[in-house]
Amino acid sequence: MSIEIKRPEVVQIFLHLCFIVGVIFFFRYNSLLRPATLGALYKEYISALFMLIMIYVNYFYIIPHYFLKRDYLVFLLLSLVSILLASFLEMTLVTPYIKASLPSSFNEQDIRISIIMHFLFISGRNTAFFLFFFMLKVLENEIQCREKEQITLAQSKGYISVPTRDSIKYLSLSEIFYIIHEKNYCYIHTQNGNNYSKYISLMKMDGYLPENLFIRINRNIIINKNNIVSCTKEEVTIYSDYSGEEKIFTLSEKYVPNMREKNASAGGLNHLYGGLKDRFGGLNESIDMANLEKFMDNIAHDEDLLNLCRIIAKEPSVTTKSLSEQLHIPLRTIERKIKYLKDNGVLQHNGAKKNGGYAFSPSVSPTVLNWLTGEHNN
Repeated sequence: MSIEIKRPEVVQIFLHLCFIVGVIFFFRYNSLLRPATLGALYKEYISALFMLIMIYVNYFYIIPHYFLKRDYLVFLLLSLVSILLASFLEMTLVTPYIKASLPSSFNEQDIRISIIMHFLFISGRNTAFFLFFFMLKVLENEIQCREKEQITLAQSKGYISVPTRDSIKYLSLSEIFYIIHEKNYCYIHTQNGNNYSKYISLMKMDGYLPENLFIRINRNIIINKNNIVSCTKEEVTIYSDYSGEEKIFTLSEKYVPNMREKNASAGGLNHLYGGLKDRFGGLNESIDMANLEKFMDNIAHDEDLLNLCRIIAKEPSVTTKSLSEQLHIPLRTIERKIKYLKDNGVLQHNGAKKNGGYAFSPSVSPTVLNWLTGEHNN
């Protein structure tokens, strides 16, 4: 079983390693309070280890398990104990060297005061490092909570928040045609012609969006899969706006396998390299039982498309206006889905051009129609 480490985690690990090395070098070259320990540097490294243990015990355990869970009293007690314990262990280690570095004129009381002052200084230093990592952990938790909220909002509720001039707007994912990333901003293009910008990396944006609806096609672009018109190994064509115009994007070679895999598992009737005819061996040659399962899996991941097919199977020659009213979906969206099905030989138009409706083509087997109407055997 392989564990994939994401880029933010790699950066975080690198920064922590740099901090640890920096602390060790600080103790190595800045023994200003304990010059006598220059002859026993390994004790300086052990002192650094005490402080690092105190910091990371708080960072990885005490703060997440007590402060972030609002058990403040236990958090304060454990934090205070960890700071004092680290300071005491360090003082125990270096006290002989402190005494040796003091003037010979110091009496017992002067030595005791000097040791206390050193202890207070070390405790203050440890407290300062503790407070820095405490604020760092709280900030990280706030960022993670916001990211989880964004993911939940997008994947469970079907919305994503975008900033506007006066407030925050919650944008429905179904309205998004495509997203382009430029200079640290994601520019979100919607079906009603409005565009929004959001300061976020494309990798984070991709993580927010549900895989069954959106797919990344190159290093700068994410598209809504329901708007795909056609796809080749080099290009992806989608409907770009409410006017029905088509827009062509480059499909990066890196994302070709990724796109093929997601399309195979998640959705739509917009298939790579020729659509349904290639995927199923050609609907015009009739869908047999072997291909029925593929057809079912395909449209079952697109709820609107599935419901549309069910209505057409039950009401042959149904009009696009009637479909729009029954499904509560904009007429233009219905027309796009009908076009996908027609282009792949699934549907045909019956009757007059203006007043006619749509039905499944004769090449679609009765088994599929029975499945759509609920007359199949479970």
